Amino acid sequence: MIEKSKVIIRPMKDGEQKEIVKVGKRAFKLMEALFVGVPKLAMVADYNEKIVGSIMYKYINTKKKKVVYIDEAFVDPNYSGLGVGKLLYNKTFDYLWEQGCDVMTALVKDDNVGSWKLLMNNNFKRVSCYEIIKQLGFAGFIKQYFKTPFPFTIGMDFYMTNKENNVKEKTNTAIEIISFFLTNIILLLPLWIGFFNKNYNMFIWVLLAYVTVLSIFIGSRCIGNIISKTKGKFRINNGGSFLTLLVSFWGNAFLMNANWYPEKYEKTKIFKKKLAIPELIKWAIFIILPFISLNWISSSYWNAIGQLSTSYLFFMVIPIYPFESLGGGRIYNYNKWLWLLIFIVTILELVLVFNLTS
Repeated sequence: MIEKSKVIIRPMKDGEQKEIVKVGKRAFKLMEALFVGVPKLAMVADYNEKIVGSIMYKYINTKKKKVVYIDEAFVDPNYSGLGVGKLLYNKTFDYLWEQGCDVMTALVKDDNVGSWKLLMNNNFKRVSCYEIIKQLGFAGFIKQYFKTPFPFTIGMDFYMTNKENNVKEKTNTAIEIISFFLTNIILLLPLWIGFFNKNYNMFIWVLLAYVTVLSIFIGSRCIGNIISKTKGKFRINNGGSFLTLLVSFWGNAFLMNANWYPEKYEKTKIFKKKLAIPELIKWAIFIILPFISLNWISSSYWNAIGQLSTSYLFFMVIPIYPFESLGGGRIYNYNKWLWLLIFIVTILELVLVFNLTS
């Protein structure tokens, strides 16, 4: 335990940048630790003259509004769960409001309840691109998009709050599902144009195959969500669109993520199992699709399904950012041995399919 009265939340002093980066790298795992940058502006949690946490931020102002983007926030693992994070978030936001800030924004991983709950406790809302434009204008949205990791953050959601506390969060399952399909189809436009130029009929079959695979991706998670009896809301993650677009220019299909998210998260094995069940069902369906497609080798439709499913299978079993939100992360968090078995089976199948089709 620590004495909270001795935890001081204050602006970063010059020369503390390296120590903040060290704490950040200890707080994040694997790939995420590589993205911890040197802060220009930051608040720190100081305990007995030792930095135990920090929130890095930067200004992305519009013509009419002073906007702060919360770049990174973390607490030293040795001080996690002791109330340091809550104090750091609360005091930091109070300080930023005092500096004349009008709007604050942030990006958070979909299942990172420790971070987004602290944001929501400070009146942040998960918002759509429409709400960002409504609050900041189109030029302000473009600034948020290109001056933050927004274009590359697969599996992340955008959060926002303002001084008037009138930011609105709207989650409608039907609209979110439609958005999932339309967003993915539009972002793969360069790939579709390539197919269309080569062969119109092939374009139609590949497009239908892609819609089929997207339907299986969403439908299997829906079935799993019903089986696991996990109450929650469906939503598409609004980060990572540029990465999806970029990959399509290389002639490959990669999808924006969408999933069911519980209303309440729990730190129990049973709850982790409930989150993993939809991903296991999805994986089980996708593992058989390539073999089904091999029996329809003369069909452009089934050939496309086979290629898409084998591509997604590989990404689905990766349990680290930025691919963990596609399913591998939830399975890994539930049971590492089960994840290892699934990973081995997936790699063996990919090798087998490659040999059969080459």
